[in-house]
Amino acid sequence: MSESPQPDQPAAEQPSAEQPTVDPRTGEDLSWKSTPVAIVLLDRPAPGHAEVGDLLAEIFEGSYEVDPGTDDDPATGVSVEDVTVVTTPLDLPVADGEASRYTENLAIWNGGQSVVDTHRSQVVVAAFRLGPTGDDGEPGEPEYLDPRLETLRCELAVATVTAALTALPGAIAVSVGGAATTLPAGPYRDLVAGNPLPVPALVGVRSGMQSETTSCVYTSGLGRFGRLDMERLDVAGPPGALYGQMCDLVAYSLGSGTVFQPGQALEVGGPQPLLTSVETSPFTGQQVLRLTPG
Repeated sequence: MSESPQPDQPAAEQPSAEQPTVDPRTGEDLSWKSTPVAIVLLDRPAPGHAEVGDLLAEIFEGSYEVDPGTDDDPATGVSVEDVTVVTTPLDLPVADGEASRYTENLAIWNGGQSVVDTHRSQVVVAAFRLGPTGDDGEPGEPEYLDPRLETLRCELAVATVTAALTALPGAIAVSVGGAATTLPAGPYRDLVAGNPLPVPALVGVRSGMQSETTSCVYTSGLGRFGRLDMERLDVAGPPGALYGQMCDLVAYSLGSGTVFQPGQALEVGGPQPLLTSVETSPFTGQQVLRLTPG
């Protein structure tokens, strides 16, 4: 397999004060946190705020409150429980070919990734937890929530709204810069609709043949959940099985709040546990948690 593209966080304005860099309760360094963002790519001019608002109001009727955009402020807001999701149409493609690069080594495209090059516009979807509005009309600090749980909650809210926006005419793909992954619009929607934790829509998971007889798998984007990315190398088995196993491990970690540590033994149902160690990935060049039979 070739080297993986690196995660990058698309720019998005945050309507509240900057996120704290230190957890006020534990003192943990929170520099890993970033604004959850996904981008719907369209092969036509950007939709207007009315088209976006009407679609979201129809899909989320009875479930989530939709605050439609206006001519002065075209951003449409969706309240997903205690998360505010903001959608902003932009009539230009994603810069620097980033969305196309993020299709690399993703089997889900089955050779059809060139369609991403045809996109002409985008709808940026970002999420924030905001506190009560103060006398100055600005939102205050939200109620404290464990930083990793907060991130997961916001990322899932982004995925929910993004999946709905793939119903826009001309939607061809969804790009998640923080995961270094771009997925076809239909499969992205199916992943989100069919899984409480749609791992491939949240984290880049790539698997393939490493040699004629061995496979490998690695992730990208777990850093924004406060975790090291993971990889397995030179495994005697098909890439599909490794892919499924890695997705299960990521889902367990995110869903249970577990942060795997170096030196830990992970039981994955095989004859041997997998031992974790911090290594430099040959695919990303970053420090990752490598899993090897122990």
